[in-house]
Amino acid sequence: MGDHKINVLSEETIGKISAGEVVERPASVVKELVENAIDAGSDSIEIEIHAAGRSLIRVADNGEGMTPEDAKIACMRHTTSKIRDINDLEHVYTLGFRGEALSSIAAVSQMDLTSCAGSAETGVYMYLESGNVQKIRPVGRSRGTTVEVRNLFYNVPARRKFLKKESTELAEIVNVVGRFIVSCPDIEIKLVHGEKRILHAPKGMDLHGRIRLVLGGDISDQMIDVSANSETYKLSGYISRPSSTRKDKRAQLFFVNGRFIRSRVLGDAVYDAYRSMLERGRYPFVALFLKMSSSEIDVNVHPTKLQVKFGDEKTVRNVITAAIKDRFEQIKREEVVVQSAELRVPGTGIGAPESPVSPGSSEVQTEFSYEVPEGIFQGLRAEKGSSRGEKIFPEDEDIFQMAGCYIVQVKPGGITVTDQHAAHERVLYEFFSKAAETGPVETQNLLFPVRLDLSADESVIMEKTREYFGTLGFQVEPFGTRTYVVQAVPAVIKDRDVQTVIHDILTDLSSYDLSKIAIVEELIKVSSCRAAVKAGDALSKEEMISLLDQLQRCALPFTCPHGRPTMSEITVDELEKRFRRK
Repeated sequence: MGDHKINVLSEETIGKISAGEVVERPASVVKELVENAIDAGSDSIEIEIHAAGRSLIRVADNGEGMTPEDAKIACMRHTTSKIRDINDLEHVYTLGFRGEALSSIAAVSQMDLTSCAGSAETGVYMYLESGNVQKIRPVGRSRGTTVEVRNLFYNVPARRKFLKKESTELAEIVNVVGRFIVSCPDIEIKLVHGEKRILHAPKGMDLHGRIRLVLGGDISDQMIDVSANSETYKLSGYISRPSSTRKDKRAQLFFVNGRFIRSRVLGDAVYDAYRSMLERGRYPFVALFLKMSSSEIDVNVHPTKLQVKFGDEKTVRNVITAAIKDRFEQIKREEVVVQSAELRVPGTGIGAPESPVSPGSSEVQTEFSYEVPEGIFQGLRAEKGSSRGEKIFPEDEDIFQMAGCYIVQVKPGGITVTDQHAAHERVLYEFFSKAAETGPVETQNLLFPVRLDLSADESVIMEKTREYFGTLGFQVEPFGTRTYVVQAVPAVIKDRDVQTVIHDILTDLSSYDLSKIAIVEELIKVSSCRAAVKAGDALSKEEMISLLDQLQRCALPFTCPHGRPTMSEITVDELEKRFRRK
């Protein structure tokens, strides 16, 4: 027989390949084990991790447990208690069902499993390495199951090598556990990292309290409830006002029949409802729960079960869009009634905390609009080399704003168009850069300190970068669990919405591996971008002149820190060529 080009893979190789589809990182292990615990009927789940899951992931529950025989089978490939044949896939009510979790996890780790079923007098202990059972013996344990996963990817060095920094992996685990906390209000869930308790949702905590725990008070306190019912669909949850947004979609949580999913269909439906009220590049935050017949949804389209397919996407989308729009109309009607009675009800968000500290420099808006604070450029100062502070641009020069984004100057020789965001970003970048090199910046103490109620993953980033915020003039101090207070800010941005600026900065920093970047330099770039005026911000003539004046004093006024041009010139000669006068 000749050599074969087609190889039959070994069971060990097959197991590791299959594990790669399910176990991508430590957070994947946490997700699969918690889903098993929920499906087992647990009402208390404890998750303990060390080194962000690299060295240990321990999940203990008080569910129905397993007999020794079931425990052995559960660790084999393609075994499950959730379905029996292909017809059951049309009626899946559990989170797990594919029969891959335990075997996939065991294939890439050293795993201990202890379980006791119901009223059994003894439980079973099993130890597995690379998917193979090494030890098995009776053991004493109360009802439930405990799985300990040690040295994840110890036998797959390539996969272990590509794990991200500990803070990044920890933040992802926090996100995963947070979704379960929101989706399972009847289950006590606790997450501990080393000796530090990260999250704890007791059984008595209501849905809004759980959203506040996971997403932070700055988000939850600005959310309003929404609901809709039909014969086929039931929608419930919370949405943000259009005036309360973030720069990405991480605060958008979608649950279908109790399962967290990522869905472009649902995301587009939300965006459609807000479309005419959102600032460009901003997204609302939502926590929406959709219940529907299991026959109308396919949850078997991806190994991690994070993606689903709807039988009738158009109807699902219309249900969500209509519900949100109807809620906005209701709010507007309520506000008209309040205003007609000459009453001002502070805040219509839910669960606003009582605190001697102001919740933010900008309260929740009751109108669906955006305003720029007056004197937005008052903090800009002429450099010492221009002690007279003479304006480079005369105030009687023809100047106006176009499209809410561009500053247009009409001159004898042509037209100069300046991008207001890029220009302000350059001004702030050079200001912060100089401050980082020469010493403390001019700061402005806040009359009412700004309180930040951060989400769990935001607080991880803040702890890593708080001292660097201080370098740029932000005085941020701890104020309880995942709560901070901003006492002072750089004077150049004292009129900005401090709460939004810092949230956006943390969001930007979360996309980096902080161990591989120059944190101060990146923080300067991000702070300059997030604190700068945006497209759509209306500026007075005085503010436009002040910005252009400061831009011309910059060492490199021609581009923003990202390389985009700050201004463009159209000469009379170019206009004459366009109109074929030359």
